[in-house]
Amino acid sequence: MLRFLDFRICATFRAIIAIILQRPVMPVSGYASATSVKAGETLTFYFGLVDSRRTTRLTTFIIENVADATVTGRFNATVRVQATPAQDAWKGFGWTPTLAFQVPANWPSGLYRLIYINDGVTQNVLSFVVAPDAAQSSARTLLHVSYLTPAAYNNSGGRGFYSPRDENDAVDRARKVSFDRPSLYPRLAEDESPDIYINEAKLLNWLHDADQPIDCCSSIDLHSDPALLCHYDCLVLAFHDEYWTKAMRDHCEAFVRNGGNIICLSGNTCYRQVRLENNNRTVVFYKYAQLDPMRHENLDEVTVAWTEPPVNRPQNHLLGVGFTQGAFSLAGRDRRPYDICFPDHWVFQGIDAQQTSPFLFYETDAAAYVDEDDGYPRVTGEEGTPLNTTILAKADLRHWFSKPGRATMTIFSRNGTVFNAANTHWIAALGSDPVVDQITRNVFARLARPVPWNWEHVGEARNATAMAATDGKLFLCTSENDLWRRYPVGAHVPWTKIGHANHVTTMASADGYLYCVTSDNLLWARPLLQADAGWQRLGQGPAAGTKAIAGASGMIYAIDSNGALHRRTAQRQAGPTFTQMPWIAPNRDIVALTTYSDILFAATSTNRLLRTNRDFISESDDWHDLHHCNFAIGLAVVEWMLYVVTSENALWRIDLSGVQHP
Repeated sequence: MLRFLDFRICATFRAIIAIILQRPVMPVSGYASATSVKAGETLTFYFGLVDSRRTTRLTTFIIENVADATVTGRFNATVRVQATPAQDAWKGFGWTPTLAFQVPANWPSGLYRLIYINDGVTQNVLSFVVAPDAAQSSARTLLHVSYLTPAAYNNSGGRGFYSPRDENDAVDRARKVSFDRPSLYPRLAEDESPDIYINEAKLLNWLHDADQPIDCCSSIDLHSDPALLCHYDCLVLAFHDEYWTKAMRDHCEAFVRNGGNIICLSGNTCYRQVRLENNNRTVVFYKYAQLDPMRHENLDEVTVAWTEPPVNRPQNHLLGVGFTQGAFSLAGRDRRPYDICFPDHWVFQGIDAQQTSPFLFYETDAAAYVDEDDGYPRVTGEEGTPLNTTILAKADLRHWFSKPGRATMTIFSRNGTVFNAANTHWIAALGSDPVVDQITRNVFARLARPVPWNWEHVGEARNATAMAATDGKLFLCTSENDLWRRYPVGAHVPWTKIGHANHVTTMASADGYLYCVTSDNLLWARPLLQADAGWQRLGQGPAAGTKAIAGASGMIYAIDSNGALHRRTAQRQAGPTFTQMPWIAPNRDIVALTTYSDILFAATSTNRLLRTNRDFISESDDWHDLHHCNFAIGLAVVEWMLYVVTSENALWRIDLSGVQHP
C-alpha cells in the first residue's frame, strides 16, 4: 500500500514538473505611452515580468510591420517585476518606464507589433500605429485601427466595461479604463491572439499584396485631429469598431459630406459613445444615462449607445446600418451566408454566385427593410437610414439566440459614398471566400479614389411623359396614360402600376398631392393613394402653354412655352391662376423642372442641367448651368438625389449634395 502511494506521489510530482517546464518561465507584459506615433518620434514602453521566479530578465524585443516583414527593428531591455496596483488598477498601472524607443524616420505608416521569443514561442506584448505625416503621404486611403474597442474589452487590472458581466452584480463594472495597462482582452476564436490585431493585420497584408497604398491611424488620431481626413479620399473601418467618441463621429460625417468615401468592413460599428479624459489616456463609458454625470452638462456626450436618449443619434445616418436591426451570436456552428440581391450592381462585377460562403458570425449590422412583392428589399428609412441606400445582400438571422436580427450589406451616397459589409467576420473570410475577395477588390477599385460627380444609371422607365417624387417615392406617367410608382433604390427594380394618368405632359408634387398638366394645358391634382384615384381639375396652366411644373413651399411653379417662369398656390380648388415671375430670366430650352430646398432644377432640350442661382426661388434672377443632363423627359428629387427619366427609357440619378455652384 505504501509503495502504491509512493508511486502516485511520484507521478503527481512528475506531472507538476512537466507543467512547470511547459509554462513560459518569465512572460512579459506591457503597454506603450501612446496608441500611435509618427516616424522619428519617441514612444515609451512600460514592461513588467509576470509570474516570474526572478526579479529581472534581459529580453530581446522585436518590432515588425504586420504587412511588410522587411520593416523591422530590435532592441534589448532589462525587464523587471512591476506590481499591479492594489486598488483601481484598471484606471492605470502607473509602472516605471522601461525605455524610450525612437521610431526610425524611414518607417512607413502602418500597424506594428512588439514581440519577444520565449522558449521558441513568439509572444505578443503590444501593438501601436505609426501614424502618417498626412501632408507628405502619397497614400489616399486611411485605415482606422480601433484602440477604443479593445480598451473596452480589456479586463487587465481586474475590471473592464464588460466585467463583471452581471448587470445586477453588487460590484460595479469599470466606468473608466486606461490605456496604461497591458492588453489582455478576450479572444473571439481559438486561433486569435489577445495581444495583436489579427484582422487588421490580415487586411493590411491583403492590401499590401494587392499593391493598394494605405496609411493607418489610431482612434486617438481620428478623435483629436479634425484635419486628418482632409488628406484622404477613403477611410477604412475594420473588424469590430464599436466604441467611438463624438469627435470621431463628427469628423467622419464631415468627411463624407465633403466627398470622402468610407469602406466599412466592420460589424457592430459605432454602436456606443465614449469620452476621453486624462490627455486621451482614459476611456469613459457609463453605459446608462442616469449614471453619467455628463447628463447635467452636455447631453450630446452622454456615454450610451448612439441610438439611445439623450444622444438620439443612430449610426445609420453615417453608415447606412445599425446594430438595432443587427444580430449577435457566439454559436460558431451557426454561421450563415449573404444572399446577393442585385447581382448586376458594380459591387458584384465578376461574380457568378448567388451567395457568399457561410461566414457571418458574432455581430452584424442591418438596416430596417421590407421585401417588396417584386422580389427585392428596400430600406424603410428607420433610424435615419438614407432612402437612397441599396441593400446589396442580406441574411436573415432571426433564429440566432443571443440577439435575433439580420445582416444587410449596403451602399449609399451623400456626396461621398459609404459601402458597409456590416459584420465582424468579413476580413476573416478574405482569402477563403472568392466572392468576398472579389467584392472587396471591386469596392477598393471604385472607392479608394474620389467618385466622379456624374449620373448613375439605376433603372429603366419606358414611354415616360412626366415624373415627380414625394413621400420617398418616384411617380411616373407614361404615353399609355398609366401612373406608376417606384422606390428610390440604387439598382434596377421594377415600377408598380397604381392608376391612370390621361395625356399628362408634366407632373409635380406639393402638400401630399400629385399635380399635373395635360396636353390641353389643364391643371389637375390627385391624392397620394397607392391605388387608382380620380384627378381633380383645378384650372389652366400659363396662358402661353406649359412645358414643365414643380412644387415647392406650398406653391406650383411652371415654365411656359416661351421659357418664362410662373407660379400659383398649390390649392386643390379652382380659382388661383398662374402669375409670371418677370425678374427671373426666361429660358426657352427648359423641358423639365423639379425643386430641392426651395431651389429649382431644370433640364433643357440642349442636354444641360440648370438651377436657379440663389438660395431660394424668389431671390433668384437667372439660371446657372451645372452639368450635362441628356434627353430629359422628367426630373424628381428624393432626399438629396436628383432623378431624371429620359427619352431613351432610362432612369438616372445624381447626388445633389455634390453641387458646388453657384
